[in-house]
Amino acid sequence: MNVFSIDMGTILIILVLGHVLTGVLIISYRFQHNKEKSVNIFLMSKLFQSVAWIMLGFKKVIPEIIGVSIANSILFIGAALELISFLTLINSYNRIIKRNYNILIFVCILTFNVAVVYGATENIRIVFASLITAVLIVFPVYKLFKHKDSSLLQKVIATFYVITMISFLSRAYAALTLAHDMTLWSTNIFNTWSFLVLYLVMIVGSIGFILLAKEKLDFEIVKAASFDELTDIFNRRTFILHAKELISLFARKKEQISYLLIDIDHFKLINDVHGHYIGDIVLKEFAATIKAQLRDYDLFGRYGGEEFAILLPGTDEEDSIEVAERLRKTIEAASVSIAPEIKYTISIGVVTLIPNSDTNVDILYKLSDNALYTAKFQGRNRVVRS
Repeated sequence: MNVFSIDMGTILIILVLGHVLTGVLIISYRFQHNKEKSVNIFLMSKLFQSVAWIMLGFKKVIPEIIGVSIANSILFIGAALELISFLTLINSYNRIIKRNYNILIFVCILTFNVAVVYGATENIRIVFASLITAVLIVFPVYKLFKHKDSSLLQKVIATFYVITMISFLSRAYAALTLAHDMTLWSTNIFNTWSFLVLYLVMIVGSIGFILLAKEKLDFEIVKAASFDELTDIFNRRTFILHAKELISLFARKKEQISYLLIDIDHFKLINDVHGHYIGDIVLKEFAATIKAQLRDYDLFGRYGGEEFAILLPGTDEEDSIEVAERLRKTIEAASVSIAPEIKYTISIGVVTLIPNSDTNVDILYKLSDNALYTAKFQGRNRVVRS
């Protein structure tokens, strides 16, 4: 007896049950997360795939147009929706990608159905179906691997889809070149392993999607706790935590650090005259402009309102003044994107020192705040050193 010979009817039933039960779990999850678009798309993919496999299982007792053409078309759509749900989850399914990927799905389904209409043999249809499935996998796998924030979990999920793609390409090769029966019920080694891989990927895809959704939620929770919602830079708490680490590090190294406290001049007037919406735009664009001027390892955070802090590790007095003046001039030359007539300036208090075991963030804040007060007293739009 061939150890690789497995009853295909059993595999088919397991595939259908797997998709159905995954759908039940997703529906249960969806009641509390119905705003998550990726969850809805993944649920639709399970529905389409369940229906398609049921139709393919009854292929011999239903009209060929339903058992072959429609069933495979639904299966392609279901597989594509599963992949789209992952793209949506990692925020990589924008308008352009959506249009191009939808065109690809349409072309793939049309190609398969043209082959059916022109009387392609079952093995040739299997070649088309296998190649189409592999083609649909390529781009989502690439995005899972190459996404800028790609996690280890994403890469593992992508690897399983690569294995699926290789499996389908092997099945297409076997159907095209080898004297094997590659129909749905065939138990030859190529067919059996293709469906086993399909079953494993169904499990990995379902568990992977749920874990990836959880990973995204965890990241958003951490981000919400660490970053200022409006400006997308460190909030006061996180800035202070990281600043303590840097102060301790540079105290051990006996190297200088510089601390800049920045206040947007007459910000209340901007809110009063132009409204809080414009005020929020000013804060967002200010933060983005300043962040673009800093090094990757500089700390930048919002202390609250229109007050911001920057910690420049390894920066002496001369360089810190140069940085502060560059920031001041950059903001002075800028304007609000949606209201170019609105101009604003900033005042900056600067302190530079070699930290020791007694140095803390409060000391730096107080020293720079005194300098900032002097800058405002002297007429604003200026840099003053403590």
